[in-house]
Amino acid sequence: MSTNVIAPASARAIGERLMVLALSAAAAVATLRGALFTRVEKIRRRDGGYTAVELILITAAVIVVVGIVVVAIKTAVTTKSGDVSKCITGADTTNNGGCN
Repeated sequence: MSTNVIAPASARAIGERLMVLALSAAAAVATLRGALFTRVEKIRRRDGGYTAVELILITAAVIVVVGIVVVAIKTAVTTKSGDVSKCITGADTTNNGGCN
């Protein structure tokens, strides 16, 4: 008795999607960092140096953006691994194991 199973998206396709997500996140971080440092550089030139408050604000902003990126990547990986798990678990059913 053979069972036909439709394979989930290939690992390469999933990897490509995650890479696009990671690159988009990196671009967002770079843009935010550039904007913050441009603003801080104007202040530094005027005042002669960074203050502790400025450094803390820049660090906090970068940490928030990195946290958002980590959550987005974790969600994408969890979703795809759940889809693959459902497909593998249901591989012996008649509806293609729930694979789409």
